[in-house]
Amino acid sequence: MEKGPSEFAEYWTSPYDEVNHFYFHADEFGFTLITEYSRAALEFARASNDDIISFTANETKNWSTYKYNKKTNEFMIISRNGKIVTYYPPTRGLEYFYERYRMYGHHWN
Repeated sequence: MEKGPSEFAEYWTSPYDEVNHFYFHADEFGFTLITEYSRAALEFARASNDDIISFTANETKNWSTYKYNKKTNEFMIISRNGKIVTYYPPTRGLEYFYERYRMYGHHWN
């Protein structure tokens, strides 16, 4: 595993967060390089199709966007200023996403 931030670090809330989330979640996707993980996160952040659902969280979660792909089981939180907060495949998939909506949801996107 790589030790430092990648050229995609600018898209994360901080270079530290990119590295930290890479160490926690890259294996869950099968990535071994931080560039692979962060590239996939950025592609998902920019993606839009019928399999992707999202909502804007309430003030408690700083109006972040929660995004989930029902087909690929990708989950992401994007800060209100457009930075990636986290990216991983939740073990309980869609159920996990809907739980987040019940806890923090403000409106569907």
